[in-house]
This record gives sequence, structure tokens and C-alpha cells, in this order.
Amino acid sequence: ISLARYSIMFARANTRKHKKWEGDGFLTIHANGEAELTEENGREISRTSFTAKKRTELSDGYILSVGGYEVQIQEEVDPLPVAPPPPPTPKIPTPLAAIVQSKEYRLKTAPSILLKRPLASTGPEAKRRVEEPAAPAAPVLSPAAKPRPFSASSLIRSASGSSAKPFCSPLAVNRQEKTPPYVVNQEEVERGATPIHLEGWLAAHLRDHQKEGVTFLVDKLKSRGGGAILADDMGLGKSIQTIATCWTLLKRKTAKVEDGVTKVLVVVPSSLLHNWRAEFAKWFRATRTPAMLVRKVADIGCYSSGHRITPFLVVSYDMALRYAPALANCQFDLLVCDEGHRLKNAGGKLREALCSLSIPRRLLLTGTPVQNDLDEFHSLLDFIKPGCFGTPAEFRSVCREGGDEEEEGADSEASPELAQLHAAIGEVMLRRTSEVNVSHLPDKHEYVLFCAASAIQIKIFEAISDHVTGEPLVLIDQMRKASNHPAILYKHLQKGGADSENTRVSYSSILSVFPRDFGTRPTSLSDSGKLSVLVDMLGAFRVLGECTVIVSQYTKTLDMISMLCSSLQFKIYRLDGSTLVADRQKLVNDFNQSRDPANIFLLSSKAGGVGLNLIGASRLVLFDLDWNPASDLQAMARIWRDGQPRACHIYRLVTTGTIDEKILQRQIKKTGLAAIVNIVESLNGQTEKLSFRDEDLKDIFTFKETESNTHDLLECGCEGDGLLPLEREENEMADRADRDDVDEDEIAASVVMAGGVESTVLTGSPKDTVVDEEEDTTELPTEPASMAELFRWRHYSPSNDLPWQHLKSQAGLGKTELNEVTFALHYSNNF
Repeated sequence: ISLARYSIMFARANTRKHKKWEGDGFLTIHANGEAELTEENGREISRTSFTAKKRTELSDGYILSVGGYEVQIQEEVDPLPVAPPPPPTPKIPTPLAAIVQSKEYRLKTAPSILLKRPLASTGPEAKRRVEEPAAPAAPVLSPAAKPRPFSASSLIRSASGSSAKPFCSPLAVNRQEKTPPYVVNQEEVERGATPIHLEGWLAAHLRDHQKEGVTFLVDKLKSRGGGAILADDMGLGKSIQTIATCWTLLKRKTAKVEDGVTKVLVVVPSSLLHNWRAEFAKWFRATRTPAMLVRKVADIGCYSSGHRITPFLVVSYDMALRYAPALANCQFDLLVCDEGHRLKNAGGKLREALCSLSIPRRLLLTGTPVQNDLDEFHSLLDFIKPGCFGTPAEFRSVCREGGDEEEEGADSEASPELAQLHAAIGEVMLRRTSEVNVSHLPDKHEYVLFCAASAIQIKIFEAISDHVTGEPLVLIDQMRKASNHPAILYKHLQKGGADSENTRVSYSSILSVFPRDFGTRPTSLSDSGKLSVLVDMLGAFRVLGECTVIVSQYTKTLDMISMLCSSLQFKIYRLDGSTLVADRQKLVNDFNQSRDPANIFLLSSKAGGVGLNLIGASRLVLFDLDWNPASDLQAMARIWRDGQPRACHIYRLVTTGTIDEKILQRQIKKTGLAAIVNIVESLNGQTEKLSFRDEDLKDIFTFKETESNTHDLLECGCEGDGLLPLEREENEMADRADRDDVDEDEIAASVVMAGGVESTVLTGSPKDTVVDEEEDTTELPTEPASMAELFRWRHYSPSNDLPWQHLKSQAGLGKTELNEVTFALHYSNNF
């Protein structure tokens, strides 16, 4: 009898400080004083004696030894049910006379059995027994059949059996309502090709854009040497499109053996292993999931011998790098890389290891194919289609020539090389934005709240600016810490962190800015404008009954926010780099299911920025921004995604006039805060890494006392009234009509012209801009065209009270003072 049972991770005993666990399993404590260690499939690994005192010490995270293994407790689970004892064997054997007289049973029963057993004797007792209903004899079992290949028929139970749904999906349809297969190559079929079918049980759950994605991917991957990048925005279902594509290729019958797909390798970040297992379990019955997860090298050998039953092998990037030789022996037909932008480094060991597997078909999944420069994008293209896009130098040359031609004017024709490159990219990459899924997504509201710097923050920024001749990247990091809260920078400097990074520069002048008792007094909200605003926001969200996710890049910042939220009686859920991979999904599930407004989810953008579904919250606060806008976009997509039932509100907190604004402006210049429409055009002029010119550094280290430096650069003159340019033009035209009695046709023509000017501003094209000949063109904004993207946002100033109160009400902050907010931007997607 088992007294307790725990889910655990285990590894052979070693002296390593940082344990590398080999697999998952269970630890069962029995009443006889033994502890049994088993794998997930029930195979026993080891046993040892176990006292009652030891059992009281077991808790989540506790490490103990069992035999020659070290075990870490994950959580307690329900004990296995005790099997009932077998029924007693009847003393009187079942008579066979009735069975012998039945022709049917004689045919199904082996003659040798009947010949070896004497018939029932005659007599009253025998006669009485013969007249009783006889139990049929057990038929002779045939030799064990070989395992059958995985088939769609195993996914759905018989209609005459249980009424359970076909597979573990809330979207599962009734089997009696059969959906016909979806032909993924309809255009080729019309030209006489053999149809390729996506089975109906799966096609029934795909949306139109997902079916189009499967059509594209099957076409690019059906032949050896094929490659593709699925670069859809977050939340469009890249996982299910991938599963549907692979399943279609696995079930496809080909004339040539080499064109067939029988083995699929799926490589994912370690944090997403359980997400992929859940995705397979969702679409396939749990008892016959066609995917095996690699937890140790032995699993790869098991897969090789049973790939016809489980054609998918899911492995983390770390294990793929470690076990590359073993994976190469499997001779996979298709490679899938989730979060494929990890392969952007052309000389990286991970990329080389995956190339060494010599897999003839390759698929990359990424919501952010473009992050920094052309070389990284070329690396992704070259990985899926080696050699097809030339060398990195040739790729850069063609793209830059295209950028030069655009500067010369729209009349200049694109070079044949650039047109050919555009076509080649379109042949291998499919990208759709969230707009294709708008009917299934809730409204989204984005805000940028500019928070006033405190007096001590201003002194710190001025002190740091005196060190502009030192290491600029180190100093920028110091400014970012101070923008979050001076206490974070103070502790860092006190520990000698800055001096260890750059021994040539003394930071004593920065430390002298802090009050003498700064290190001993409690952390003050008033020392950080962003932290003060955050407290006001959390109180307002709790009153509204909304759960909140707070994202930061720094664990020290999360530590401070955690202490603050605990003091405000919030329950904290936290996921960062120290969170065990096995615990992450449970943490997310608990948060989503509780939907308690007293819960706060603290998320590290580095550890949890991808793959997580936090739809239990409708408010997300980006406490600090990343130089790479893709990281922030990934974090924002944690709540605004398919399945979210409520409108989402996303808030960026920026310390006014500081490095925070420079990061925001750099993000806008890189992406325009919009989806990438043309990859090559969006990368022109972005081939540099994180580097700065002298004039950039001077601007970065200069603190500006203003409502918003970002808004100042636009020179829009809106006075923070919350109106879009077209709305303001319409109001001005209407006012002028009231004053001057202008003809209505003239007003309409003027409004149309205003709309054209706004469109010019948004696209950044100077071609159709109408400028008075006498007007001084030097007064026009000189910022890059991408900064004009902010004209699509509404601008609000606290000095304009009526629009300001409207903004606070819309943002869910109506009764909050927000005294530290100096300016705000708002963009709304109302679908």
C-alpha cells in the first residue's frame, strides 16, 4: 500500500553544483518502509528504505538520494489506485458438454483442448450441471500482433462506444458530423496532379488563414531540399499549422520513397517542451500521442526503434546540441525549429549542430524573423535553403542598392537583382499579421505613460553625464537601472559591480549624489516616478477586478516590485530564469484559472517572453523597454492572443527625458511600432548593431526637462488634446466655416486634402506633400519617416484636463491621480 506519491526529476548521483536532471518520474513511499523510484512509464529504477521521519522532510524542491540516484521533489500527486484482488478460482470446473454440442464454439476452440479434457460424467449431479447456462470457453489467443503504424483511425473512438469527443480538444467535433478532407494542392489538382489531403478531423478546426498556411508549407516541403519560414505574428496558430503540415506529409503516399516523410524532428526552447506536449495532446488522443519528448539520450534510441508509432521527436535546443551525433543516426526527413530566430548567428554552434544532421527539409517558426540586421536575416534564409541567397555580402549589396534607389525617388525602377530577391524571399517565407485574425481577437489598447523623474534621479543622470568619456555601454546600463529606481543602481555600485565592469572609471561621484543614509532607509516610492505610477495603476486594476502581468528585463527590478506587491497584499506568481522548466506550465495554469484580481504575475522578458499564454490577465505593464522591439512585442503578446475574452490594455512606462525615451525612439525607428510588411525595405539602414555615434551619446546622456522628448521631436503642435491629425483638420475646417461661411464643397475638398497629407505623414513619402512655395521648408520635421508612425496615436497632456480625464477613464485609471505622469500616448485597435 502506497502512503504518498511525488512527481520528481532524477539523475545519477554526482558532485556537480548545478544538477543536470536526466528525466522525470515518480517517487512512491510504501507502507512497508520502502521508497520506490520509477520512470514516467512505470519502469522501476531503484528502491531504498525510507523512514517516517524522512517523509516529513519532503517538500517541493527537496533533494534526496534514492539508491544511486539523486531526486528532486516537484509536487505531491495522487497515489496509484490499489488493484482489486483477482476473483477466486471456482472449485468446480465449468462443464464442457454444452460447449462441445455447439458447432460455433467447436470451431472457435482448439480441438486439442477438447481432446485433453474428459467429458462430464453421467449422473444426477452431472445432469444438473449440464442444464445450467455454460460460460463460453476462452478463445485461443493468437500470437501478439506487431504494433501498427500511427493512423488517424486511432484518434477517434467507435461511434457505438463512448460518447467522448474524438481527441482532447475543446473544439472537437462530433464524429458523426464528418468533415471531408481538405485538398491542400487544389491548383495543382486542377492541372492534373495527384491530390494531397489534410484529413477532415483536423481540417475542421483550422481557420482560413491556417489552411492557407498549410497549403503554403506543404508545397514548399513536399520535396527533398525544401525549406520554409512561417513568420506569422504571435497568436496566429503556428503550432497547429506545423502539426497539420507534418501530419499531411506523413500520411501522403508518394511514388518515390525518397519523397516521403516518415520521421520529424521538432527542436524547441526548453521552456516550451511542455507546451508542445500539450499541443500534441490537444489534437491527438493522450494514449496515442504521436510525439516523444527527449529527456535523456536513451530516448533517442527508443524513438529509432518505434518511429512508425511515434513519428515526431521533440527535443530542446540544449539537448539537440548535446546529442547531435545520436540524432544524426535517426536520419530524419523533416526538421522543425520553433523560435527559429535562435539560428540567426551564422557561425553559432547550435546552427552548425543542426546543419550536421543533414535533414533534407527544414521549417523555421518565428514571429520575429527580423530583429537587428541583414546578416541575421540572411542566416535564417541560408539555413532553410543553403546557397540560394548568395553570400551575406552579396545579400547586403542587393538590399542596399534597393535602398539607394528609393532615396533617388519613386520614378527610379528597382534593379532586377532586388526584384529577384523579393520574389525569392516570397517563395520561402510566409508572414501574416494579427489583422487576419481580428475577428477572433478582443480590442487592444496600448499606452505609453511618460513618468516624471524624481529629484534624486535627475541628480544621478547629471552625474552620469560627466562620465560620457568612459565606457558608454556600461554608463547606459547604469542610467537604465536608475530610471527604474535609484536603489537598484545604488546596490549595484555598492557591491562594486560597476568598477568590476570598468576599472578605468571611478563612480565615486555618482555614489556621492545619494544621501548618506540611502542604503539604510526603506526604499521610497517617491524616488522613482515609474514605481509611484505603478502603485496607482495596481490599485485601480484591483478595483476593476482585472488581473495584471508586470514585465521587466531585470531580476533586481522584479525583486523590488515583488516586495512592493507583497506589502500591498497581492499574491505573487513569478517566472524568470530561475524558475524550473517543469514548474512553468503549472504556474501559468494556476494563474489563468484563478482569475483573482489580487494576483500579480511577474514575468522576466528574457525567460518568459515567448510561448506563454497568460490570458487570465487583461492588463500588462512593461516596466522597462528593450533595445530590441521584438522582445517587447513578444512579451505584449502574452495576453493579447486567441482565447482572450476581454479587451486588453498594455502600458509602457517611460521615465521622461531619460534613456527610456531614447530606447522608445529607437524602437519606433526600427519598426514603426507596426508589423513588418516588406522585410528587405524594413531592414535598409538597419545593418548596425547596438552602437552609437558621438552625437548620439551626447543626446543620450543629456537629461531633458520636458513633458515628453518623444512628442517634442514630432513637432505636431497638438497641445495634448487627444485628437488625430485628420480629426483636428476637420474641426478646424468646421470652425472656419462657422466664422467665414465657406462653401461646403470647399470644406469637403479641404478635408480630403487633409486626409491626403495625413496619409503622406504615415507612409513617410514626400512625393505628394503640398508645400507653399513661400513656406520655409527648414521648419518641417527632420525626424525619420518611421517616427511619423506616432501620428496614428492620440496624444494627451495633463494640462488639457477634459481629454486627460477621458484618457484616464478609457485606460481604467479614472479615479487615479497620476500626478507623476507628464504625457501619454494611446493607440487603439477596435475590431
